[in-house]
Amino acid sequence: MSKTSSPVPVSVITVAYNAGGVIRDTIESILAQEYPNVEYVVIDGASTDRTWEIVQEYTSMIDVAVSEPDGGIYDAMNKGAELASGEWIIYMNAGDTFASSDVLSSLQELFVSDADVVLGGVEKVLVDEYETRRFRQTPGEVGSLWKRMPTTHQSVLVRREHILEYPFDTSYRWCADQDQLLRLQAAGKTFRKVDTVISVFDCQSDQVRENSLYIWERWRLSEGHVPLAKRCVQFGYEWAHCHLWGPVVSGLRSLLPASLVLRIRRLRGTAGETG
Repeated sequence: MSKTSSPVPVSVITVAYNAGGVIRDTIESILAQEYPNVEYVVIDGASTDRTWEIVQEYTSMIDVAVSEPDGGIYDAMNKGAELASGEWIIYMNAGDTFASSDVLSSLQELFVSDADVVLGGVEKVLVDEYETRRFRQTPGEVGSLWKRMPTTHQSVLVRREHILEYPFDTSYRWCADQDQLLRLQAAGKTFRKVDTVISVFDCQSDQVRENSLYIWERWRLSEGHVPLAKRCVQFGYEWAHCHLWGPVVSGLRSLLPASLVLRIRRLRGTAGETG
């Protein structure tokens, strides 16, 4: 990129529904980005709480804001892409935040590269009855996309033209983002991984996820990408963990004193950075 060229336009899209308790942090995180060419799009699903009222407080700083019923999160994310105009898109939905104000600025060389998809790191926040834990993770292997997301979608940037060509499949409840990336990979799009922590993700949504449906959806999207035997081993193991020994481990943990649970986490290296 020459010194006289304008920075590549990046659209940040926030999808929200009844998110009055968290939407403000998300909006302010996006507005704090130092990158000079950010378009901000907010898609509200006709919230019945204060979400839209809060969004309207920032009207002068939001480029596109819509509040109307939709068919769920992935339908709203598709709508956001259609209304956006940036060359790149990143979804920072209600409750998500950028890890720092210079995230997009630090990635601008990739915006003018041959990359079609950029995968960055994430800081995951896990809260349970014992503690709050924070884990910083770099992107996983793109070759494992058939079984898991390499990072959270809040840390993924995709060229808008590809999102329009390969929109989210709204028949998925949990895995349309993974399915989209898998289709982009199968189409030969260029993926670039960076260690930069792009987003902070509250894993609370993972705790209410329907695990059986989550496993089934990934079984479905993996069809045609890897052999049947490989799929059976992977998702059979996950099913057994979800329905057999997982509940046993959870039951045993509930019988232990909190101090012992915390000590075991420290020994296993699963404590993360507490705070």
